[in-house]
Amino acid sequence: METVIILMMLLVSLSFMLKLTFMRPWQMVLEAALVALLIVFSIDIAVLQSKTQIEEWIQTPELMLNVAVIMTIDVALQIAFCISMVGNNIGLREKILRNILLFIPGLLIFPVAFYLLVSMIFFFTGTDFYTVGYGLGFCLLILLPIMSIGLKYLLPDRSSRLELIFYLNCIIGMLGIIATVNGQTATMGVNELNLPALLTIIGIILIGYIIGFIMYKRKINKQS
Repeated sequence: METVIILMMLLVSLSFMLKLTFMRPWQMVLEAALVALLIVFSIDIAVLQSKTQIEEWIQTPELMLNVAVIMTIDVALQIAFCISMVGNNIGLREKILRNILLFIPGLLIFPVAFYLLVSMIFFFTGTDFYTVGYGLGFCLLILLPIMSIGLKYLLPDRSSRLELIFYLNCIIGMLGIIATVNGQTATMGVNELNLPALLTIIGIILIGYIIGFIMYKRKINKQS
């Protein structure tokens, strides 16, 4: 389970840095400063944590379900950002919405930063906690904009970066289901086949396919 959580945090970090590529340099620094400030203000809380306590949190179904709510909202916001960035001829209302979604850094990046702070405190055992916290905050303030600019040079195509953010958040959502369910399900499975329900689902799919096919054909005929 811990491996899944760490993989999710890596994907969240990559999605965050890709989102920074759509900002100006000073905006990148501002977003990085928010993360750095979170780390600085979380030092007193981080020093009270232990590895055992964090592992217990990960194995607690109630807490993980609460995290799932935050994760769902965050994934929805990031996907909405990707959709809002499609197209150039948009009105004032759409531009305002696009900017709001752009400057929302992501709700999951803050738990990731806190986890990184706790890990650094355990790694640098014997070092002053505030030295570790301020040092980590300063490093992120410098490295996040630099790495984001590097990603922008590696992926100069704007649409490719948007697609990557979209796919990353889809994967985060699927991994989140695995991590939060943790072997538990809300309902018990059954071994019997509900034939009427199955036929109903198949019928809905076929009707939707037929309607979509007809609409597609009409659109092609109008264009030609």
